[in-house]
Amino acid sequence: MARSIQFLAALALPLAAMACKKDEKTSETGKKLESTPAELRGTWQSACVPTTTLSMVATQREYVFNAIGDFDRIERYFSDVHCQNLVAAYKVVGTVETKGSNPDKPDVDMINFTVNEAYITVKSDIILNDLNTMKLCGKTDWKINEDVHVTNAECEGSKVQKGGVQFDSYDIRSGQLYLGQKLMFLAKDNASDRPTELDAKVAFVKK
Repeated sequence: MARSIQFLAALALPLAAMACKKDEKTSETGKKLESTPAELRGTWQSACVPTTTLSMVATQREYVFNAIGDFDRIERYFSDVHCQNLVAAYKVVGTVETKGSNPDKPDVDMINFTVNEAYITVKSDIILNDLNTMKLCGKTDWKINEDVHVTNAECEGSKVQKGGVQFDSYDIRSGQLYLGQKLMFLAKDNASDRPTELDAKVAFVKK
């Protein structure tokens, strides 16, 4: 049980000038989406970050921000410190909105991630038996290279809820993107939980 909770915690972890008018594109709830700020548009990737989850020793995070309010967040897990041997991947896709300066910390901006879908993909047999034994997300038949849809699935008492909002903060400093210290999609999703401090240990560089 301890290892399964640890795994979920690790998963829970995830743009032209700012447009002033809303685009006609809408989210699945019918809400109009705003253009993503020019400074955010593109693919941002972190360096290898150490982890102690199951048989994995390193992870690498990636964000893809599209021009009109879409994002992909991918967390890849590796069995080596150089992020060469891929073991598993966790992906969340959805919509994103920037909300201006954080009133509690004016030097960082607010950003909201709304979840549409989430997937876990096992890429190696290194952790296959562990996940099946854990019955992660209620599954006992995890397979290699199968994208498992885990949106709304009960995973050890936690879930990535479709339509759930992750309230976060961000800043771009010296060309590097930093996000809040609560960078996870299984965390609490209340506006009052928005972090005011950025995670200085995880910097994202635009690819």
